[in-house]
Amino acid sequence: MRKSRPLARFEEHSLALFAALLMGSTGTVAQAREQGSLLQAQLQTAPRAMRDAAYQRANAAFDRADANGDGRLSHDEAQRLPAVAERFEQMDTNGDRMLSREEFQRGVAD
Repeated sequence: MRKSRPLARFEEHSLALFAALLMGSTGTVAQAREQGSLLQAQLQTAPRAMRDAAYQRANAAFDRADANGDGRLSHDEAQRLPAVAERFEQMDTNGDRMLSREEFQRGVAD
């Protein structure tokens, strides 16, 4: 069993970046610019290498949150990632009260 440790604030931001990068489209960029969020617009148009890095950080955050190493996040494990914990039920698309890596990746991309 792996020793659990609290996730750093950096990982929360990494998940947000991952979600922003995966949501990218010209409509989203235009909307972000209209709302005055230049940073968000820049994130939406990030090069593939940045998207890949964000994807890797999200996977690493999932691995660190998965305290028992079973490849799924329970509601308790998801508490380590506040943005995920807030949307846990919505992200759990099959209703098994666990987040698979696929559900996690789809959820942070929404």
